[in-house]
Amino acid sequence: MVIPKEILSDYKELYEKANRLVEEESRSDPPTDPFRSHYKARDVLGDLKRQLDDQLVSVQASEEDGGQDDLCYRSLLAFVCRDLGRIYIYTEEQSEGEKLLNRCLELVTPLKELPEGIIPFIGAINELSIVLASKEDYKKGLEILIQADTSYEEFKASGIHPLAIQDIFNPPEDGQEPPAAGPKELESLYTLVSFYMAQMYGHLGEPEKSARCCHRTLHRQLEYKTYDPIDFALNTATLSQFYIGEERFQEARHHLAAATLIMAEYETHMLQPEMSEKQRQDVSETFKHRYADVARCWAKYGLYLMHTSKLRLMRDEDDEEAKSLEKVMRNLRLAEAKQSRFPGLDLTACENRISCEYCLTFDDAKLVFHFVNEWLDTAKDYYKAEDEATEYSKIMQDYAEAYEHIAFFEENPENQAKMQKRRAKYLEDLLDLLDPIFYMKICRECWYGAGTAHAAVLDVRLDIIRATSTPSPEEIKKVNQSCMKAIKHFESYVKSYLAKPQSEEWRPNMDVEEQRHMLYAHFHIGRIYYKLISAHPLQQLEHLANCHTYYKRFDAGCELHKEAAEPLQGEIGVVREMLQLLPLKMNTVKARLG
Repeated sequence: MVIPKEILSDYKELYEKANRLVEEESRSDPPTDPFRSHYKARDVLGDLKRQLDDQLVSVQASEEDGGQDDLCYRSLLAFVCRDLGRIYIYTEEQSEGEKLLNRCLELVTPLKELPEGIIPFIGAINELSIVLASKEDYKKGLEILIQADTSYEEFKASGIHPLAIQDIFNPPEDGQEPPAAGPKELESLYTLVSFYMAQMYGHLGEPEKSARCCHRTLHRQLEYKTYDPIDFALNTATLSQFYIGEERFQEARHHLAAATLIMAEYETHMLQPEMSEKQRQDVSETFKHRYADVARCWAKYGLYLMHTSKLRLMRDEDDEEAKSLEKVMRNLRLAEAKQSRFPGLDLTACENRISCEYCLTFDDAKLVFHFVNEWLDTAKDYYKAEDEATEYSKIMQDYAEAYEHIAFFEENPENQAKMQKRRAKYLEDLLDLLDPIFYMKICRECWYGAGTAHAAVLDVRLDIIRATSTPSPEEIKKVNQSCMKAIKHFESYVKSYLAKPQSEEWRPNMDVEEQRHMLYAHFHIGRIYYKLISAHPLQQLEHLANCHTYYKRFDAGCELHKEAAEPLQGEIGVVREMLQLLPLKMNTVKARLG
């Protein structure tokens, strides 16, 4: 016995009616009754579910056809339970929705290797994983998604043709090609499995596995052409940031190149003749916004490439163990890089614009520096200070960081000083623009950064003076200017963390990182006061007293905040020695004053 066509036709009519209500009519639901169409669809599917339940009981009682009808009814009922469960969850009745999704799994778990069972099985797992994620039960969510992942792989290996509900409603006549709806839906569902697995791994603190699933999701979207260009570009650029953090620059560059190519292709046809002026403006605005975001990701790529190159060069060249470990890691990354590619895209031209190798010389770093500035210019064209102050500020800080890194690679001391001054200028311009009341976090970062920049200029100036037997008044003036600028910024930073104006007590609830920076700021101020060049003993005495004050505060702060002070053992040693020497030096100066 086979289900009569007229009964299948009735079921199909009810199912399609519910589908229209959800997919089309719900768009017109008023804000005062947002679930109106979903409630109607729920009633229709509820009616269909009751009919299928009754028929399944009846068929199982008779078992006249060897189980063919039983299989068909179970599959249809599973599809309906899945869709009903989804609607209940959407209308904020999660408990009932979860029950229906579990019922779907009960019906089709034994059938997951069959054409009629695989799609509702994976579909229900996807929906359940969303429910589990909302309860923060990521472990259980991942477990069921892994089941879906395994079942998909096994089903694909079998070579069987999966059936969507439309295929069950419209079985092919003898000799007809199998319908295409099933394979398309199965691939779409498996892409979602990859996406949800990425989220679960992320929540469970397994970023490497999360990134692998993210890449697989994006690769599948490209392969099956199921992507929105803007979303794809943003997600791909965001994934690149993970690879950057892991120093996997080849993969990061590949993903950013893919994002850029997809955006460029989209730009050529994003404006359609039938669009209204408002639609055209909206599309153009979204494109500019998201292209600026991709540009910022490219800038981060270049900045981190310079930063890690600098750290590598600062490491002891004789550290054979570190070199050996790096070689092993590099070989592993090369193997992984092959698995993290988009073979369908020709990205050579875009990738060739920037290296993925560490910078070894100034010439290497200069190419990356200019590349970073180009992309920051693009981002700055969109993010304006008057509209997007926070984002604009981050871009200005990135310009400053680029100058900080390139100064390290520059061998000429005068040029180093110029680069550090440019770095400071970006941060000082930002401080002129921002109100610390509203942008305190950014202002603190700028004060500290500008302070370290002027301190770096000071060190260059002092080296120049030491190289000459008789420094000129102009050279001495430049040293003192750098000192005072650095002190001003560090003092602004320190004051921002004091519990009350004019007090020495720090604010409560500072985290360890903030405490450490606060200690560093005190150390810098003390050090710089000591370096001020004074023509008059009274002035020299004042500077030494200020140095002594800040060194004492640094020492007291280290005693109070031991965890924050842990990496500062070298500085602590210097300061304690200076605290013994400074009173003697101050007494010598006082004696000269007579």
